[in-house]
Amino acid sequence: MSEVAEVEENQPPEPSRTGPRGAPATNKKPTRKAIPPKIQNIVWGRAAGRCQYAGCNKLLIGEQISGARNANKSYIAHVVGDSPEGPRGDPILSPKLAHDPDNLMLVCDEHHRVIDREMIDAHSVDVLGEMKSRHETRIRIVGGIDEDLGSHVIRYAAKIGANESPVEKGTVKWSMIPERYPLDDGWIDLDLVTLELRDDDPAYWPTHVKNLQTVFNEKVRGRMERQEIKRLAVFGLAPIPLLFELGRLISDISTADVRQLLRDPKGWKWDPSSPAVRYDLQRPAQTNGPVALKLEISAPVVDERVVKVLGPDASIWSISAAGAHNDIVRRPEDIAAFAKLFRKTLDDIKLAHGEGTTVNVFPAVPVSIAVEAGRSWQPKAHPSLAIYDQNWKLGGFALGHRLEHAH
Repeated sequence: MSEVAEVEENQPPEPSRTGPRGAPATNKKPTRKAIPPKIQNIVWGRAAGRCQYAGCNKLLIGEQISGARNANKSYIAHVVGDSPEGPRGDPILSPKLAHDPDNLMLVCDEHHRVIDREMIDAHSVDVLGEMKSRHETRIRIVGGIDEDLGSHVIRYAAKIGANESPVEKGTVKWSMIPERYPLDDGWIDLDLVTLELRDDDPAYWPTHVKNLQTVFNEKVRGRMERQEIKRLAVFGLAPIPLLFELGRLISDISTADVRQLLRDPKGWKWDPSSPAVRYDLQRPAQTNGPVALKLEISAPVVDERVVKVLGPDASIWSISAAGAHNDIVRRPEDIAAFAKLFRKTLDDIKLAHGEGTTVNVFPAVPVSIAVEAGRSWQPKAHPSLAIYDQNWKLGGFALGHRLEHAH
């Protein structure tokens, strides 16, 4: 068995030889040198005082029941055993690496026993080396984040029964690091209340919009006005018209990073290796009918679906993405490029159709594009928007929500 040394606070460690921690060495085994305090400090620093066993991450300082805040609960274990006869021992490498910090892991009592006594065969040098490497890489990343990179996090999604929001905190946190990180007191939940209303009920949209506006005003608006919130990270999973409204409430005045849930691999982490989305603007041939704007980012929207709502005289504009599909937006630059084109398109529609026109929006878009569209819309400069939602119960697109032009 490799030496596993318990690190005692402010003093050199006494290695544990055969029995439980603190058991004296027997005369049956040769005395081994304790790991020098300098080496222990390196191991502790790289591990940030936490167990390096994969999935554990337990803080090894402090004991809750007794109240001993400075109690040391750590062990230092060897990847390559310090004895040729012990777990993962090697006649050449064991003496050479016995006090090498690259060969030492900080672990809790439970996992010290697992890797050196109870499940030795399952914990090879490669397995433990990978655990140590992943833990230390994560600590370097997290420790290198500047405090000015903190963000308040808005989560807007429906809870499923009593379960956690599908915008789960752990995945949100790691999707932001290392560019940003969530502040400890910065989690803002704008739950999409699960009501008995069906989405074909006339009260569905006004009820949900009113609830969103009320909760946003209670939890966010005042803090933004007092500049307590300097940067937002926005994670939304909700019907598209509601995400437009969320974007409107946040507005482009606020600094906000709008995030997208990727499907493959699933998660909120951006994929910088993905190709840029190429957007295209199509203008109508005639401009004397009701104005429609198709947003064809996730999928095409055929004109017949618009004509069914607005009639044959509709003037149909379109912002489309080349190769539209439901996992196309994978980089923040894709969102920024859409926002720029969306604002220009609204300006062009205003020039072509007049200041008092209403733009009927028919969206097939990812959630992030819906939020960003709401943020990009400017009530004093842009036409009013009537945002439709696909509803098969109602036979096609149905009006969901309006963003009204400020007269």
